[in-house]
Amino acid sequence: MNSYKKIRLRKTGMILLCSTVLLSMAACSPENTGTRQTVEKSGQKITVIDNTSESVYTKLKLEGIDKIEGVRGTDFAGEDAIVVDKENRNLSPQTVEGQDRYPHNLYLRTLSSGTETPLQEGEKNYGAAQLSPDKKQLFYKELYDATGLGFIMNLATGASVKVSDAEFRSEEGSWADNEHVIYPDMEGTIVKADVNGKQETVVKTGVSYVHEVVQTGGRILYVTGEDSELSAYDTETKQTKVLKKNVLWVIPSPDGSRLAIVERVKPGEMVLLLCDSEGSEQSRLAVGQQIFGTSWSPDGSKLAYATTAASAAEDQDGLFITEVETGEQTPVLNDIEVADQLRWSPSGKKLLASVSVLKDNVYQFITYVVRLS
Repeated sequence: MNSYKKIRLRKTGMILLCSTVLLSMAACSPENTGTRQTVEKSGQKITVIDNTSESVYTKLKLEGIDKIEGVRGTDFAGEDAIVVDKENRNLSPQTVEGQDRYPHNLYLRTLSSGTETPLQEGEKNYGAAQLSPDKKQLFYKELYDATGLGFIMNLATGASVKVSDAEFRSEEGSWADNEHVIYPDMEGTIVKADVNGKQETVVKTGVSYVHEVVQTGGRILYVTGEDSELSAYDTETKQTKVLKKNVLWVIPSPDGSRLAIVERVKPGEMVLLLCDSEGSEQSRLAVGQQIFGTSWSPDGSKLAYATTAASAAEDQDGLFITEVETGEQTPVLNDIEVADQLRWSPSGKKLLASVSVLKDNVYQFITYVVRLS
């Protein structure tokens, strides 16, 4: 991407940021926290205003937003690099419903330069990539519509091993630690696989549809059944305990002491709950028709999420960051549809959001990198 396009994209992100803050200021009318200093230079007096602009609701500062079109950012590989999924237009397309469709491949993109290095290319579609906590291994899938085969790539060598002999749902699977991924198969059995491709059965749930499988410490959390029961399996005692019902998503904090739970309250209404490790409600953070992408900051102090308002009268569409201890909320982006779980950079100073937009009757991806301080 040339420098002119980079500048335009950065300006577009800043316009979105400024619009959000200005609209909020008009509604809340906070005090001006800017500080002024008059200095003399070349015989002229110049007033300098410190850059102390803050969110209307919290002390979190939004430094800027970078917009990258045509790629689906999936995870941070470091502070200046992300893994992206995008069309490989160097390969031949397939014609589907009268449209040319190119295979989606995986690349490592350097944010500061915009350069991209291939990670996994080929005629097949690859995606749903996420890095291990230590950023040394890449878990990704060979995708077939709603299902896929799992693989782990060693980033140092570029070698990949298969971690699933059969397809499983494309939205499932996560890192249990630096060496293992965990996922449910199509029969409801929870499987764990290591970076060498060795697989083991962890839990036979006896239920055909198991989803939202995630491991936190010595517990494996998962959701099953018509009542969307959230269960916790203790890997030491081999006992299972039902924690809560009507759960759509569960996201454990980095230390496992808290759970962010998206619960369906009634048709057309969801609520984001902050709970203790046993699922007992501590506070309600957000309500909406939809709540997507919930993600904890690395230090566990913040939650990022995207909401769709329950009614047109509510101005709650967009991406937000909430301070967990105070409940104070920062609006970040308006009117977006998040495609994946939001991802934080290792420092917690950047947030990755991928969205899909309809353009020329085709859904295309845009990635936003939100810079914080």
